[in-house]
Amino acid sequence: MVEDESSPRDPDGGEGSPEPAQPPPDAFERGKRLLVLACAAIAGGVAIAGTVDRSTGGVVLLAGWGIGIAALHRLGRAGSLRAAKADRRSGSGGSLRSRS
Repeated sequence: MVEDESSPRDPDGGEGSPEPAQPPPDAFERGKRLLVLACAAIAGGVAIAGTVDRSTGGVVLLAGWGIGIAALHRLGRAGSLRAAKADRRSGSGGSLRSRS
């Protein structure tokens, strides 16, 4: 069977597929967005508690803390994955000690 040179192919050898309009963000970017959301919720909770209603502000504040904890966890996991990828590319082996 002769392959047609004009047909698009994946680097993996599969048939070509249309490119997605926008690639999905990596885990680190999602974690950063989640942390910004947590900061906004915390600030909003404090503002609501100070001006409108203490109970509602407290609920929003606690939700912001929960989101913040999840965001820090996600950033920590994504950061270690990014560091491992960078180490593999540079060939440093992941050692944090300085070489003298």
